[in-house]
Amino acid sequence: MSQLNNSDKKLETAKKIASKGNNRSQYETIEENILKFFRWISSLIDRVFFSTRYLGVFALLLACLAYFVATYDSSGNVLSSSKVLSNVAINARYNSETFELSGLPSACEIVITGEAASVNNAASKKGYCQIDLEGYTEGTHTIKMNAVGYGDNVSTIVSPSEVTITLKKKTTRQFDLSYDFINQNQMDSRYILGEPSFAQGTKINIRASQDTLNSIALVKALIDVSGQTSDFEIEAPLVAYDRNGQAVNAEIVPSSITASIRISSPSIEVPIRLNPIGQVPVGLAIDTAQIIDHQTTRIYAPESVLNGISEVYVNFDMSTVTENVDKEIMLPVTLPSGVSASDVTVVNVRVTLSTVDTITLEDIPLSVHNNYNNLAISSDIEFMSVNVTVSGSTNNVNAVSANDIEVFFDMPEEPGTYTLPLQATISDNPFVSLELERSSVTVTIVEANQ
Repeated sequence: MSQLNNSDKKLETAKKIASKGNNRSQYETIEENILKFFRWISSLIDRVFFSTRYLGVFALLLACLAYFVATYDSSGNVLSSSKVLSNVAINARYNSETFELSGLPSACEIVITGEAASVNNAASKKGYCQIDLEGYTEGTHTIKMNAVGYGDNVSTIVSPSEVTITLKKKTTRQFDLSYDFINQNQMDSRYILGEPSFAQGTKINIRASQDTLNSIALVKALIDVSGQTSDFEIEAPLVAYDRNGQAVNAEIVPSSITASIRISSPSIEVPIRLNPIGQVPVGLAIDTAQIIDHQTTRIYAPESVLNGISEVYVNFDMSTVTENVDKEIMLPVTLPSGVSASDVTVVNVRVTLSTVDTITLEDIPLSVHNNYNNLAISSDIEFMSVNVTVSGSTNNVNAVSANDIEVFFDMPEEPGTYTLPLQATISDNPFVSLELERSSVTVTIVEANQ
C-alpha cells in the first residue's frame, strides 16, 4: 500500500515538471515573436530612411509637416507673421516744374503683416512709400503716406503715417559762375592750371523758390583735374552753395558746363644756399659746411611767384653736429611759398668741425635803422662805437674784418631819450658768432631840424 502511494506522488511530481516545461516553451515562443516584430520594424525603417528610393518622399513629408507646424496653430488656423523694413525710400508725386517741395522726410518705416511666406516675398520686393500731391497748390499740406509695391497678399503700416510738407512756386534767377579744381593731389605738381573758360559763358540760371534763391551765395563748376598733363576740355557739374559752404538743392540750368583749361609748367633754375640756424655745442666750431652734390635746382611755380625768387635754402641746424670729425648729412630743400615742385628735394652737406677761436674788433661804429619819421640824434652818431668779439674756427675768425660787421639800433618813432637794444650782423660768414661789449645804447632823439 505504501508503495502505491509513493508511485502516485512520483507521477504527480513528473506532471508538474512537464507542465513547467510547457509554460517555459510558450514564453520563449512569445519572446521570439516580439523580437521578430522589432527586427521587422528596424528593417522597415532602414529601407525607408536610408534608401535613395524613399528619401525624397520622406523629405517631402517632413517639409509638409514643418510647413503645417509653422503655418497653422493648434486649432488649424493660419499663423500670421510680420517684418519691419527701415530706411524705405519716399517718392512724392507733384509738379516739379512749377513747385519746390520741402519738409519731406528722407525715409520711412514699413511694417508688413500676413502669412509668413507672403511677408517674406513682399519684403524682397523693391517697394517704397509714396505721397500724392497732384492737384495741390502752393502752401503747407498734411498728406497721408502709402506703401506701394508690396502686393495684395500682405497688409502694411507706414510710419510716419502722414507728413506735413510745403509747396512753393519756383522762379528763376541768374547767378555768376565760379569754379573749383578738384583732385589736384592726383595731378603732377610741376604743372600749373590756367584760368578755365566756359563754352556757355559765366552766367547760370537757377530755378527754385524765392527762399531757396535767397540762400544761394555762389555757384561753382567742379573741374576734375586728376591725371591731367596738357590742355584739356571737360564737362563739369554745377553746384550751388549757401554762405556756410553747404550745397543747396536747386534746379540749375544747365546742370553741367563745358570747361576748357590750359596747363603750363613755368620754371626757373636757382642756386641752393646753405642757411645755418641754431648754435654749435660749446667748445666746438664749424670750420666748413658746404653742399657737395647739387648747387642749383629747377623750381616750378606760377610766373608771378617765380619773379620774386632768386634762390632757395637748405636749413642747417648747427646744434645737431656734435662730433669733432668730418661727416656728411642729408638735408631737405626748403621751398618758398607758392612753389609747387623742385627737381632737387634733398642735398648732401659735408661738415668739418674744429675748436673755438676768438678775436676782438674794436670801435665798430653804430648805425641807425628804420628812421621812418626823419628824426635825429642829439649827439654825433659817428663817435658812437662798440667793441665786438668774434668766435668761430680759426680760419673763419681770421677772415672777418671790421667792414664785415654792422652794429645798429632801430630809431624810435618820436623824440625823447631812450635806452635802445643793439643788434649785430655779419656778411658772408655764417659760421661765426658775435658778442657785443654792451647790449644797449642811451640816446636822445630830436626833430631833424633842431
